[in-house]
Amino acid sequence: MHHANNLVERYIQSWNETDALRRRALIEDIYTEHAGYTDPMISAKGWEAINATIGAVQNMFPGHIFSLAGEVDAHHDMLRFQWHLATPGADEPLVIGFDVAALNEGRIQQIYGFLDKVPLAA
Repeated sequence: MHHANNLVERYIQSWNETDALRRRALIEDIYTEHAGYTDPMISAKGWEAINATIGAVQNMFPGHIFSLAGEVDAHHDMLRFQWHLATPGADEPLVIGFDVAALNEGRIQQIYGFLDKVPLAA
């Protein structure tokens, strides 16, 4: 379970890393080369596309931070966990999500993201 927690912590860290080169290094460390990321708004395949996706989300929500919301649940080569996106010190997260990760040799091969709370369009 320690590996699962560590992997998810680095995954969350990659979503908070604003330097594209440092973020890319994290992505290459935690994802397989042709990994996929899929949520209701986007489907990305490979390190470059995942890096671009994270950068786009950061541009949409400047100053917001991702955090793990609860325990990581793991079995076999699968992980699931909930996360929050909020400004530092906020009483409530702006976005709440739930991810399921399929692993291959200890690295993320596929992420399936679900959005439980999203802001209303202005």
